[in-house]
Amino acid sequence: MAAGKKTRRKPVVTPAPPVAVAPGRVAQIWFGLLFTGIIALVVLMAWDFMTPILFGLIIAGSFYPLHQRLQRRWQLSDRLAALLTATIILLVVLLPMVYMIVRLAQEATLATQSIITWLNDENLKAALQDDGYVIQLLQNIFAFFNQPFSMDSISGIAIDGAKAISQYAIKSVSDILSNTFQFIFHFVLMMIVIYSILQDGPALKEFIFRLSPMPHADEQLIVDRFNQMNFVTIVCNGLGGLIQGVLAGLLFWLLGIPSSLLWTVAMIVLAFIPLVGISFVYIPATLYLVVQGQYWQAALLFVYCSLVAFFTENWFKPIFMGNRVKINSMLVFFSIIGGMSVFGMAGIFYGPLIIIIFLTFVELYHAKYAREWQV
Repeated sequence: MAAGKKTRRKPVVTPAPPVAVAPGRVAQIWFGLLFTGIIALVVLMAWDFMTPILFGLIIAGSFYPLHQRLQRRWQLSDRLAALLTATIILLVVLLPMVYMIVRLAQEATLATQSIITWLNDENLKAALQDDGYVIQLLQNIFAFFNQPFSMDSISGIAIDGAKAISQYAIKSVSDILSNTFQFIFHFVLMMIVIYSILQDGPALKEFIFRLSPMPHADEQLIVDRFNQMNFVTIVCNGLGGLIQGVLAGLLFWLLGIPSSLLWTVAMIVLAFIPLVGISFVYIPATLYLVVQGQYWQAALLFVYCSLVAFFTENWFKPIFMGNRVKINSMLVFFSIIGGMSVFGMAGIFYGPLIIIIFLTFVELYHAKYAREWQV
């Protein structure tokens, strides 16, 4: 090449950007089938762990306002605030709950033995053979249900009921604790879910929203109603149940009623059920004291527990709940009963959440979709 001769550079040709082509009908169907299959595989892999995942979601949603408050108050990062909130949940809620579950099995066995011993007591049999007011009341109750009144019938009903309750409690606890490794693994998995949702909750919510074809406002309404009902079910009912169970259980203990710890735990759980609640426990306990001849103690127990339940349900809970959720108590009652019949004890939490989501969809249907679907 001669000196001084300039080399001509070839012009750089920038390739044109690819033109977006909408997938054809076959491609859309094929993608939908593959996507559905992948979703089915993901659900299949997570199915055995669905209970700890759902409980982690429910608990994290209930305590998310606390997470936000800690984050704002102390200017914490998402990770540190999530770790602190998860630690509070572990120490204040979950570990005491595990301890109470273990004690419940022990108390249920002792309670059954105490009831059977009490029913075989000679003084009780002698008292039931008198013609006092208590006996007349029991005779009228049995006559109303067309049942013969006798000591054997009373003993049979009470023993069968006590055995059924204790066996259910023992079986529930045994199912949880029979496989220690599985219990620990599910517990750790639930804590991981709680921590992850507290840390990455907004990002996870936006990811799910992008997958859904529904309008963003409708999706947000469903999430808001879910969180509101979640807070009411876990926090409001939990605190209300704790107040009723502890205050009533304290009087059980002072009056010398056997297995007072068992009845305390039972009242904490039953307080979640509206309308009836702890009356499932303190009314039979009142009858127990009446049969024992402890009339003023029975009157004290009945009046005291009724007042505790009344003020908790009609004063504490409305103030604490505010205007979060307005739902009929009868509907909540049947949602809890139905949830327990399908999901077991977890139905106490699942039932109201399913009902509130259903009611939200009904509201959206009437507000936006009813006219479009009319022929």
